[in-house]
Amino acid sequence: MRKLILASAAIAALTGTSFAQSSGTDSGDAPEINIGNAKIEGNMITGVSVKMDKPGYLVIHNDGAGAPPASLGHIAVSEGMNTNITIESATALDASTNISLMLHYETNENTTYDFGPDSTDVDTPVLAGESAVSVTMNQM
Repeated sequence: MRKLILASAAIAALTGTSFAQSSGTDSGDAPEINIGNAKIEGNMITGVSVKMDKPGYLVIHNDGAGAPPASLGHIAVSEGMNTNITIESATALDASTNISLMLHYETNENTTYDFGPDSTDVDTPVLAGESAVSVTMNQM
């Protein structure tokens, strides 16, 4: 199961599949990412809005060629609407380098983002159907 989730997240990120609403339209309680006002400023992405149906994380991923996406930074988001989010990366960001934003749920109740190469069964990507809720930053 965790290989399926990681593979789905990687495929969605690599193909630019997005279930995020960037137009600001209301789609009920479905989780979404809105980058309509977002800007990349050095090592930060500012002006992001997120809607969540339960607590989780907004994660910056680097969608390397064919590799599972690496996490560059994350920030906790609460259930409901989260606006004007600033998320920081450890390195400078450039939209042309295949970075994306992806939602993950807090699944192990420790309020720490734990998803990674050796830990793919916790804090898993938010799925819409079989695809991760994500948006590529080159859509800005």
